[in-house]
Amino acid sequence: MREAVKSVLFRSDRPTVIEECRRCGTTIETARTDCPTCGCDDIVTYQIR
Repeated sequence: MREAVKSVLFRSDRPTVIEECRRCGTTIETARTDCPTCGCDDIVTYQIR
């Protein structure tokens, strides 16, 4: 999560990608297929430009 906030504050040319569990809201920093907190496999990806 820190890296996502830093990349928004200190903008670069690349969009920031945040992956988050739809069930519990846990931010996932790696390309996982399930949430490490609740085990849900419904992961959403946001791109911030």
